[in-house]
Order: sequence, then structure tokens, then C-alpha cells
Amino acid sequence: MTHNILLPGGGGPAAIGAIKSLRMIDFKGKIVTTDANPLSSGFYLADKYYVLPRVDDPNFFDKALDVIEKEEIDVIFPTSGFDILAYSKNKKILEEKGVSVIISDLDVIELCMDKWNFYEKTKDRFNLPYSTLTSDGVEFPCFIKPIRGKGSRNTFLCEDLRDLDYYLSKHSDLIIQEYLPAEEYTIDVVADLEGKALVAVPRLRIETKAGISSKGRIVKDEEIQKACLKMSEFLNIKGPSCMQMKLGKDGKPAFVEVNPRMGGGTVFATLAGVNIPKILIDLIDNKSVGEMEFQEITVLRYFNEVVVSDK
Repeated sequence: MTHNILLPGGGGPAAIGAIKSLRMIDFKGKIVTTDANPLSSGFYLADKYYVLPRVDDPNFFDKALDVIEKEEIDVIFPTSGFDILAYSKNKKILEEKGVSVIISDLDVIELCMDKWNFYEKTKDRFNLPYSTLTSDGVEFPCFIKPIRGKGSRNTFLCEDLRDLDYYLSKHSDLIIQEYLPAEEYTIDVVADLEGKALVAVPRLRIETKAGISSKGRIVKDEEIQKACLKMSEFLNIKGPSCMQMKLGKDGKPAFVEVNPRMGGGTVFATLAGVNIPKILIDLIDNKSVGEMEFQEITVLRYFNEVVVSDK
């Protein structure tokens, strides 16, 4: 079956990676991207693109629906952390129009977006860094970041109480977490449309730029893979997710956050043998996805230019 796929967030690395992954399987359908920024690189890799209002604009979903109807979209993949809430809130409307929205339920997305509620929900079942909302009894160094936020914006390492008090005075709604000093992993996870976890592909983050992996090593780690599959099912995530883990002083991996969408480095998993967009299409078409094996590889990223004519 041929599909017309919408990839929101056309300027982000997750959408660009999804387009690359689809091109690798010689995808025969139409790929449409949307974004609020008219200079989004993913626009020029897709078949069609549209500039939409920002997601906080009251006209956002109506404009998105116009694109969906005009381009006869029948599949939406979650790649942008900005608009997954809007698509999840309107999932029933879209499904009534025959659109497969590969997005987790609204309560799951809201839980994952709130780092404190996520901590409270999962701390008794999974290994997480100790977290708190006050400076009482905090051990240093510690790490602070917004309770609701994306990437590395307003995240700080505090060496002592003076650092902590300074940042707490400058920013509101921060969560304080135990500092985990060792390696960091991003794990791309796929669950089926009923929430059964299928595969987890860990990637050691060798180098990052602006919170996005620029160098990564795909590794097989049974402990990490099992933990992520369990987390996915515990949260009832449907479709793709991107999980962050770090090793603590004891060498054990701990969950830092879970994003119920494709991550910026999901294409790394494709290059290792697990093409997540292809898996999702197979699930939509009720095809067997079979065993999903991946290779241990190292991937290096570099810039690629897109020239936009001023005419």
C-alpha cells in the first residue's frame, strides 16, 4: 500500500532523519513536511512542504488539517516535540478522517513532558537519578533543568550551593537532579500500535552539538535494552520513543528522560539495520516486522548544504 506521510517539524533533525530513512527503502508515496520556519532544511528534502503557524497559535490545527486534506495525508509520524500534543489531542478527529496518527495517547505525552511527574511515576520501578524541587539535602555537584523543556535549554551543572542558589534565583520551575558522571546513551525504541515494545537500539553519545548527537556508537547492551523495553510498556508508549540514560557512579544506567517521538538521531538506528519509519509503515499495513537485528557501528555526522533561490 502506498502512503502519503506528514512529518511535522521539518526543520528538526528527527524529521530530516525520517526522510532519509524513507528514501533508503525507495519509498513510493508522498512525503510532506510542515514547520513554522520558512527556512527549514527538511522542506527541501521532502516532496511538498507547508509553512504553518506556531503550535501556540489558535489556528494551528485548522491550518494543519487543511494540509492533511489537500495532500491526502494518511499517516502522521511524530518527530517534533513542539506539536505532538496538538496532534495527540486531535487524534480521534484525524482517525475519523482515515489518518493513522502514530503518536502515544495524550496522558502519556503529558507525563513524559513533565520531568517531575515522570520521576514520581517511575522512580519506584526503574533506576533514576535522585531528583528534588528544593535545595535541601542536595549533594554536589548536581544538575538542574526545566521541569518542562526540550534539548539542553536552561540546563546547568552546579558545583556548590552558591551555583545552585544563583540559577534558582534566575529561573523558575526547575528540577534538581543527582549528577551522573559517566557515559550517556540515547535509545531509540519502537512499540507496536497497541503498546507492545518491539526493539530498543542503544547509542553511546560520543559527541553532541546543541543537544543533538554529532557522533554516536550503536552498541548492544542487554541491560539497557531490557530496561527501555520495560519502560516503554510501563508507560504504554505507542510507536517510536527516544530515551536518555546515563551511567551513575555505580556504573548502572539510569533513566534521565523519555520522549514519546522519534529522536534527532533516529537515523543512526536505520544505518545500523533498524529502519524505524519502515517498521511503522509495516505495522500500519499489518505486515509482520519479524526479528530486528542491528549492527554495532559508529556514525559521524557532518553538515550538508541546501541552497534556496532568492527568486
